[in-house]
Amino acid sequence: MLQDLKEIIAIDSVYSTPRPNAPFGKKARAALDWFLEKSKAYGFKTGEKDGYCGWAEIGEGNRLIGVVCHLDVVPAGEGWTYPPYCMTVEGGRIYGRGVADDKGALVACMHAMKNILDSGEPLDGRIRIIVGCNEENGSACMKHYVKHCEIPSASIVPDADFPIINSEKGIIHYLAKVPLDKFFKDNILSLGGGVKDNVVPDRAKMTVKKDSPLYMYLKGLSSFDERLFKCEPFVSALLGDGHELKDFALHDGDDGLTIETCGIAGHAMDPEKGDNAIWKLFCLLASVNDTFPSEVAQDIYENICSPLSCEKIGFACSDEQSGDTTCNLGVISMNESTLDLELNIRIPICCDKNSIAPLIKSKLPKDSEVKEMMFSPNLFIDKDSPLIKTLLDVYGKVTGNETYCLKTGGGTYAKELPGAVAFGPTFPGTQTDLHNADENLPVKEFEKLFDIYRAAMLALDKAKL
Repeated sequence: MLQDLKEIIAIDSVYSTPRPNAPFGKKARAALDWFLEKSKAYGFKTGEKDGYCGWAEIGEGNRLIGVVCHLDVVPAGEGWTYPPYCMTVEGGRIYGRGVADDKGALVACMHAMKNILDSGEPLDGRIRIIVGCNEENGSACMKHYVKHCEIPSASIVPDADFPIINSEKGIIHYLAKVPLDKFFKDNILSLGGGVKDNVVPDRAKMTVKKDSPLYMYLKGLSSFDERLFKCEPFVSALLGDGHELKDFALHDGDDGLTIETCGIAGHAMDPEKGDNAIWKLFCLLASVNDTFPSEVAQDIYENICSPLSCEKIGFACSDEQSGDTTCNLGVISMNESTLDLELNIRIPICCDKNSIAPLIKSKLPKDSEVKEMMFSPNLFIDKDSPLIKTLLDVYGKVTGNETYCLKTGGGTYAKELPGAVAFGPTFPGTQTDLHNADENLPVKEFEKLFDIYRAAMLALDKAKL
């Protein structure tokens, strides 16, 4: 299993420019080809649809059980101790981009299905592993599968947590375009940060124009040491206590003063577990607002760059089935006329989705635009359903652990397929650094996935669902 995992992690299957028969780019296509070729070598029947998705199956008959995984990954980002696309095993853990999301589970499921095939275990129907290539960017792959391919009677999606996820929040990706005010036009040459809306940004950068009013002001707060600002007097003078000096890097170049901020990446389903680098830039801009007023900087800082942003904007709510609203400012970029903000918002069942965009717009300067780029609805399955009961029984028997249902802010393929539920692969209490640097999975837990998913496939094949 480790060799297969090493091979698939080595494929940098991040979304890239669409190509013929590769709608999500060459790298995603390479991962799909790897899956199909490996599955054929293992004796599975295989198929694909237009480069969007593929499958491998065993068994015979009309009844079909699905195991649904994704091959694509989020960008690696910076700050890795280990090479993100070269699997490393150290200290009892496996490191590499995708090992926990979702390539480790996929490999475990492939080997579990191969074991069932090789053992001659009798099946009542077919078991099919279905893979998509666009889960991290809207799941167009699985929408394509549902439209054109066979739908399983029931499916598991190993892309979340154990024991089982019976509630997933709705997810909305917004693009807010905020017109630049005089402050930005006069003082800021460039500003940007983040890689995707569903990742807490760990890097952001702003360049203040050479000899602009803001540049001269900042120069007066710090002493020069050749071409470098000394961070300590700058940060303490501007921001006061509570900000780590290591989070700021400053360089005075030919174009102006470049300020880089450093945070901690994380998943947008739990933005509080990350440390948003974009927020730090706006904290800096807000600190000079008395001298350099900017409605744009102040509105973004006060309403968006805060752990209380849902409350400040006005759409905070919560329910027992799905939890609280969350908001992540994942990407920001500056062009000639606007600041573009990409927000990833997770909503519980009780939330009024249609009210959110107008509320965001009301907290931004006049003439700002807020556009919905993607929406994935809530999912809720009753804990007493046969599917949930069957899988909890498997998990309890294989692990000996307590069984219960969980809710998540994450979104999985379970929303795309009828009769699907997220089941593992992360065990309770395990930290995998999902969407962060040094993504990892304990070796022993990776090996245990084989046992759990093998048992789950066989149980669902026999279950009356």
